[in-house]
Formats: sequence, C-alpha cells, structure tokens
Amino acid sequence: MKANTVQTIFLLIAATALVFMILGFLLVPKANAGTLPPENRCMMKGSLATFSWTNWESEWDEDWEDEWDTDRSEPVFRYNRVEGLHLGMKLKRDYQKLNHPHQSFLFGSFGYSFAAKEFQYQAGLEKGVMNDFRLALGGEYHRLIDTPDRWIIGDIENSLAAVLLREDFQDFYIREGGSVYMEQHLTKHADVQLSYHYDQLDSIEKNTNWAVFGGKKKFRPNPKMNAGHLKSVQISVNMDTRNSKKHTTQGWWITVEGEHSLDDAESDFQFDRVLADIRRYQPLGYGEGLDFRIRAGSVTSLPPWQRTFHLGGLSTLRGFRYKAFPSGPMNPGGNRLLLGQVELRLGSETVSQAMDLEIFDLNRFVLFADAGWVGVVDPGMDLLEGFDGLGWKDFKSDVGIALTNNDGNVRFEIARRTDISRKPFTFLIRIKRDF
Repeated sequence: MKANTVQTIFLLIAATALVFMILGFLLVPKANAGTLPPENRCMMKGSLATFSWTNWESEWDEDWEDEWDTDRSEPVFRYNRVEGLHLGMKLKRDYQKLNHPHQSFLFGSFGYSFAAKEFQYQAGLEKGVMNDFRLALGGEYHRLIDTPDRWIIGDIENSLAAVLLREDFQDFYIREGGSVYMEQHLTKHADVQLSYHYDQLDSIEKNTNWAVFGGKKKFRPNPKMNAGHLKSVQISVNMDTRNSKKHTTQGWWITVEGEHSLDDAESDFQFDRVLADIRRYQPLGYGEGLDFRIRAGSVTSLPPWQRTFHLGGLSTLRGFRYKAFPSGPMNPGGNRLLLGQVELRLGSETVSQAMDLEIFDLNRFVLFADAGWVGVVDPGMDLLEGFDGLGWKDFKSDVGIALTNNDGNVRFEIARRTDISRKPFTFLIRIKRDF
C-alpha cells in the first residue's frame, strides 16, 4: 500500500475520532463542571470527568507531576501542510530531570513525515548534580522540521486546524546541528541556562493540501526562510511560580532570552537578539482573575527570518489577520516588537445568570484587550534603540469577549479591531488559552 494511501486512511480515522472527542468534551454534564480543589484533583485525574485536550501535552500540572508523570516516553502525532502526517516517539527530558536528577540520562525524539519524506530525530545526553540547586550539563544533536510559531499555537491545536479546517498557523524550516548547554537552578522556581548552538538552516516547501473539510480552499504556501550556517551563544533566565501549568489561576511566568551570533568566520548571520515575555495571573475571587502579558523583543543587524518578529491573529492581536504586521506572513518580520495583552476572567455565576448553558461546560466570560507594534528600524541601531518616539497611534489594538470552560482552554472568541468600523470583527475557536 502506498505511503499516501496509508496517510489518508489514518487521517480520516483520526479526524473522525477527534470530532467525537471534541463533542464529548463540550457535552460534559454541568454537574461535573467547576474547578476542583487541589486536594481532590488527583482523585479525578484518571477519570473522563476531567479529560481535556491539554492532557496531550508533554508537561503535567505542577500539582500532579510528582505522582502522575510516570511515562518517560510519549507518542508524537501532528499534521501540517509541510510535513503532512508526522508519526514518532519522544523520550521526555522533563520526566528524566524530575525522576533522575543526579543520573546521566538520554532524551530525544524520532519520527517520519510522510508528505515531506523526512526522517526527523533528536538525541541528547544530560548529567545533573545537587538537589535544591541542580546543576546540569548536556548536549544534543538533531535534524528537525521546526517552527518559530509554537508561542502562538501548539502542535496539537494546529494539527486539528489543518486536518479539519485546512488552516495552518505555523511556518516551517529545516535545521540540522547540535548544542551543548549548562543549566543552573537558582531556586525551586527559577533557573538560568547558557548554551552554544550550531545549525544548518534551510527552507522547505508546502507538500500537501489534504484536509477533511475546507472545500476548495487551499493551504497557503510556506514562506521561503533563510538558508545558511548559524552559530550562536544563548542565555535564558526563567521564573515560573504558577500554581498550575495547565489550569493557571495565579502566579508569575517570566522568561528572558538573549542570543549573540558569532563573527563572519563562524556564522553566515551576524546579530544580537533579546526577547522578554512577562505574564501575571492575579486572582480576584473564586473563579475570577485579571491576567496580563507583556512581550518585547529587539534584534540588531541582519538576522535570519527565523529570528524576526510578526504580530497579528490568534494569541497576539486577535482582531487582525494572521501575521498581518509588519508586511504579511510571506515576508520577513520586523526587528522591534512590543505587545501587551490583558484578560479579565469572570466567574461562572456571572455567566449562568446571563444565559442558559446547562448542556455545555462553557460557563465563563473573559473580557480581553490587545495592543501591539512591530517595526523595522535601522539594522545598525543598538538593541535598546528604535523605540523612541512611539505613540499610541503607532500601536494596533483590539478588544473582545470569549466564552470559555472552567479552565479557559476551550474558548469561543470574538475580537473587534479598534481602528476601522467596516468588517472589524474576527471569530476564533481555541482549545488552549492565548497566554
């Protein structure tokens, strides 16, 4: 049987199963809705009453990870316009860090992309010492079809959009190379990582147009990203005090990344880059909260496409087209970025008084607003330059409302851009929080 036939049969079966799973999730009886207190969550972990799409991700809630993250490996499934169907396995680094902090361990992944006809892999080795302030040394080698867009949408959600709706919200490139790194935990909630990377970057074309639905619609082309040899040194500082990784209601999530590419003799690209993402989840009462995110970035000189910035569409400026700024998804992004987002989570009682939703586990309102700017400034400017003179007129903004389940990871969003009155609305369906 040909590979294309096998892929088509598998995707038809998977798509049917996913549709029924979504319906089953949305039709959870209201009696099972509501956020369980932490002491009862573990009792319900294995039951259908608490099933959610986010259980497919690689990280468990912090509340449960000691007791429930017992699988060192997991299957990998995704579908997009470049790879087509990708099937593989992953040996989880996070599991090994948690369960074998002092031992040397292997991590990585392997899989095959049917439409791209690419075998992908990653093989890594890490050794850690100490408990409270764990120090780890490691290295890995890989050949991967990668995307810079996982901060916008994850692989599972993007795969559902591609299979069911013929919409792909990630752009892709090939990278082959390796890295060595040192990771130091500063506290239980904070760490710093220093790493050296070398990669051969290359572009890749769209390879499939198959989807269950979508009619005559076609996948957009994959943009032609930069090809070349990149060697760089990176440093990242991370702090995570969230009470839960998947059902967050309070805490901070902060990451700051810096990258310096090496000189002409070492790398085809020369640039310095810094990116900061700061999120706060502030509870206001039972089931209510005020959340915000500030994301800022700057890059100097002439970076590859993969290190530039885009805004527009889901998870960014939700009232605008996908990657509308600075000049559309088929062109390189900007070299300066500012994004601010705020969400007000309202309790289920507010919604139940406003409308009858007895058969759906969608009983919360979220009010949100986004404002952002991405620009192209003189490549010779320093990292902190290029932001002078910005005014409110330079920012694009939108406001909106979302109807969500208790955890906020199934969302029906309506966003309205604030700069025009003609066709200003955008409608989005998500199975994960925007931030």
